[in-house]
Amino acid sequence: MSKFDKKSRKHSDKTEEWYDSFGKEVDRIPAVPSGKLEQLWISIEGKLAHRVRVRRMVRFSSIAAGIMLLVGTGAIFFRSADTKKAGVEIASVGEILPANGVAVLRLSNGQQIRLDRKEMIQEGKDVFIKNDSSDVLDYSEIVTGQDDEVLYNTIVVPVGGEYRVVLADGTRVRLNSCSLLTYPISFQDETRVVTLKGEAYFEVTKSTKPFIVNTSNLSVKVLGTSFNVSDYSDDNIATTTLIEGRVKVREQGHEREYDITPGYTLEYNKERELVCLQDKSPEKYIAWLDGKLRFEGMRLEDIMRLLKRWYDCDIEYEDERLKNLHYSGMAEKDRPVSYLLHMIEEVTDVKFVIEGKKVKMYWEN
Repeated sequence: MSKFDKKSRKHSDKTEEWYDSFGKEVDRIPAVPSGKLEQLWISIEGKLAHRVRVRRMVRFSSIAAGIMLLVGTGAIFFRSADTKKAGVEIASVGEILPANGVAVLRLSNGQQIRLDRKEMIQEGKDVFIKNDSSDVLDYSEIVTGQDDEVLYNTIVVPVGGEYRVVLADGTRVRLNSCSLLTYPISFQDETRVVTLKGEAYFEVTKSTKPFIVNTSNLSVKVLGTSFNVSDYSDDNIATTTLIEGRVKVREQGHEREYDITPGYTLEYNKERELVCLQDKSPEKYIAWLDGKLRFEGMRLEDIMRLLKRWYDCDIEYEDERLKNLHYSGMAEKDRPVSYLLHMIEEVTDVKFVIEGKKVKMYWEN
């Protein structure tokens, strides 16, 4: 009960029961400032029973589908999944929903094909690529001769989209929104090299040929493993998170390599040209694979950039200082953007207004 102001005794029993439902994870919950206690108690009312049942079934890190957590300037707020209405002001009819963009395949001759239906795609004279219409493009059955010209394809994933590709060696790649992957239709060299812009999760087939992922800032080298790479041009940080196996990472243009073991993330600060190895929970870097938007201690400007990639919305700040507010939280990617914005509003003095496809931010009066 040290988390709460004990003067409010009428709420203490329910609140203590609610905190107990988090079990060992309770120590991860920061203090709630007194000014936000009433909002938290209102949220707890009527939702505790459901919360306890959920906690018994799954661990803390996997229940984000049912609970939203936000931390801003020391505040915390939880909202159960039965939230029916967000309080964000919407100035025009409609909501900002996930963009649901359609991926495009760019063939070696420059032809572009929308990947929205089941078909066999012809590349050159004798090569056919299977698209099974379930967001998977498959090159694993392609056979080419050693002397054949090496052809390159590119998958372009737009705002709000995701796509999977099985490369010629069986390596599986899942691309996040606003990402681009360029790769050969078959690996004929002594190394397997692909180029990434944006974010992707790789499950690399083991081979004596090293598998290399090149981004604008990093080069990731493996033989067979599972890892996530994120290097968006408008992000200040590029990351490599290792889930299984072992990888070597180096900065582009440098010789020094960094060995990463499972559970570790290499963060590269582009502005400062600094490398940092962290053993923080890798779940925050791969939450997108489970349809989640997750952030920990992230600046509001960076959060809104993440939302822009998924919702295709424009962002406007009344005050530049708003950009430097920090939050931690998680929400489902299939919800309207107002759901997440409302969570931020409830624990801070920030006000959001949605006008068409634009999100405006103000200090709450």
